[in-house]
Amino acid sequence: MEKTSRFVFQIIITCSVVLYVFVIGLMIYGEHFWPDERTYSDFSLENYSEGWQRLDSDGSYKDITVPGEYEMSTGNRLVIQKEITGVFADRLYVSFNSEKQDVYAYINDKLIYEYSTKDTRKFGNNSPGALMFVPVKKVDEGKLLRIEFVGNNNYSGVLDEISIGTQLGITLDLFEKEKLSMFLSGLLMMLGFIAFLIGVGVKLSYNKTLPLFFAGWGVMCAGLWALSESTTRQFIAPNFSLISYITYISLIMLPFVMSMYFDRLQEGRYRIFYMVTEVLTVFVGYLGIILQFFNKIDLSGVLPFAFMGILLSIVIFIVTCVCDFIQGYIKRLLPEMIGILGAMIAGVVQIVSYHNHPTSIDRVIILLGLLFMIVMSYIRSLGNVRSMERDMYAAVQAQEASTAFLTRMSHEMRTPINAILGMNKMILRESREENILDYARDVNGAGNYLLSIVNEVLDLAKVNAGKIEIEEEDYDLIDMVRECYALVRPRAKASRLAFEVDMSDVLPSVLRGDKERIIQVITNLLTNAVKYTPEGRISLSIDGKIFEGRLLLIVKVSDTGIGVEKENIPYLFDSFRRVGEFQHKKIEGTGLGLTITKQLIDLMDGSISVESEVGKGTTFTVVLTQEIRSIEPCGIFSMGPNGDRRVADRHETFDILGKILVVDDVAINLRVFSVLLNNTDVAVETAISGAEAIEKIKSTKYDMIFIDHLMPGMDGIELKNILDSLDENPNKDTPLIMQTANAVVGAKEEYERLGFDDYIEKPIKEEELRKLLRKYIL
Repeated sequence: MEKTSRFVFQIIITCSVVLYVFVIGLMIYGEHFWPDERTYSDFSLENYSEGWQRLDSDGSYKDITVPGEYEMSTGNRLVIQKEITGVFADRLYVSFNSEKQDVYAYINDKLIYEYSTKDTRKFGNNSPGALMFVPVKKVDEGKLLRIEFVGNNNYSGVLDEISIGTQLGITLDLFEKEKLSMFLSGLLMMLGFIAFLIGVGVKLSYNKTLPLFFAGWGVMCAGLWALSESTTRQFIAPNFSLISYITYISLIMLPFVMSMYFDRLQEGRYRIFYMVTEVLTVFVGYLGIILQFFNKIDLSGVLPFAFMGILLSIVIFIVTCVCDFIQGYIKRLLPEMIGILGAMIAGVVQIVSYHNHPTSIDRVIILLGLLFMIVMSYIRSLGNVRSMERDMYAAVQAQEASTAFLTRMSHEMRTPINAILGMNKMILRESREENILDYARDVNGAGNYLLSIVNEVLDLAKVNAGKIEIEEEDYDLIDMVRECYALVRPRAKASRLAFEVDMSDVLPSVLRGDKERIIQVITNLLTNAVKYTPEGRISLSIDGKIFEGRLLLIVKVSDTGIGVEKENIPYLFDSFRRVGEFQHKKIEGTGLGLTITKQLIDLMDGSISVESEVGKGTTFTVVLTQEIRSIEPCGIFSMGPNGDRRVADRHETFDILGKILVVDDVAINLRVFSVLLNNTDVAVETAISGAEAIEKIKSTKYDMIFIDHLMPGMDGIELKNILDSLDENPNKDTPLIMQTANAVVGAKEEYERLGFDDYIEKPIKEEELRKLLRKYIL
């Protein structure tokens, strides 16, 4: 069935294309070979180029051939004349192109027609080219028609074909001659604009710049030149001078865009050469426009420089293509190389055609060449976009595989860490033997170090996936600094390092920002300072400046450690990388701390800078903008009784009463949960499976229920769905807390979406557990 439908679809498409081609072919054939059915207007037109004479320098008139190109006489004038004959209607017009010259027409020395923009143009010294309409009547038969051309530019002395006929006949003939070039110009501008938009879209979507972007820009310039160069412009724009300036500016821009196109095509391998062309082109273009505004030069005088820029770009491209061919790059550029070759051949043919017929420019040839070039650029860019889509798909697949791996790793590592740290907590709390306590402290340090490695990897994954959001809240500045101090002081003390805090006492006491992320940034920097300082001290400086009603919080972390060489500073924030003399030393950590710190600071729209000297130490300076919520000074910094937020005092009063249920398939995790609360008035019941949990939930009302995610048979999510569907459930309004080792990207948001009230990570920290109990048990 699928093959049949595909075959029918192909037949329909083929028939539609054939019908479309038939209609287009019929229109073209009928245009040229079917009779003219227009009887409502007079489209009469005849050639009037025979019998003309020009005024020579000796005052005599000599026969000339029209069209042609002749030397100007005194006063930059070219005078031609002819006896008026063949006026076949009462009112006709002698028509020709002015070729950028002023025109004055006389019949028997009486001025009957003039064309000049000297009183209307804003800048420039020449009138733009236009189609002339010199009126003649039957009564003028036998009289002498004299036409004077005045100009001083590269078109001076050029005579185009001369015709006689009705205005409609002359206009129709003009559009007949120009319709193909106008169509091609419009098509080029449309394709160029679409290419321009595609280039912008790809840049925004994939952060890559396609050569098609510059190819589209270039053909837009060429199409604009062709349209503005066409004589039909006088039927489109009322001001000939203005649109003629577009002709020059388009040509001036062309070598600049061509150079960028070639440079992008060759992936910047020869950028320095193209930049020379680009700088010269831009300089000449701006200089020409400025001089034009002050009537010091005509833009047509700048065109030779534009042509030289085009030629220089082409020469550089050809020479560098030879180098690319030797190095094997050409094969990748083949479609666009063929397109550029076609455009170059069209350009050469166009130049030869102009050399043979200097009175007219047949733009069709070069436009066809450019059309071929942009089509070939589209073909290659289509392949580029498909390749980028494949790469993006592969990246998504890799990200999903990475997330799956991190999920598994997080669960498998955090579960035993939870048991180790939890049971070790009980040893530290209950043991009175000093040697056992020493062992337990070592276990606690090693366990926390292992946990920090897991957390760093997961934090990096969250940042890279864009899952970390900045959550602003009001916080007390001095309390935040105390927490940072309390977190790092034990490590500094263990390394026998002095730890100093220098905090301005006039800073606002209450700010608004992401307190937890700021603490993470500061502690990462302080921990890093401890690791790389064998002896001496580390210091934390907190200062600030008021700017536009907000506080620029300036945090400095300094140490007297081994320092970093200047050339290695840019690499400090790279993932899994150490620099300098300590890159081969055995130093704990993954090398992710500074990477995560930099990314968190970027998320908070802050900045971080580094100053370091080998052997003398390093200073990190962080600047974060915070909203001021209280202008009362924070006061002098000192450690309060609750400075260390990680260590719960064994004699702390915990006055919460309640009953909770903990569901987990690992028995030791249930035991950890129980012993963490064994010195409180919270009753802990446990269930080792989902089925056991359902029976207990049906019969007992709990204040909170903690459910593990990954359990065999019935996982935590399935258990919740069953609980929601129970008709008689005394715990319908009981808060459900997901407790899991899957601390990966987006886990918290996903569990909240599934209907859980909150989330706690393994290994479970005593202070975090107690915080949750206070939150939900009143």
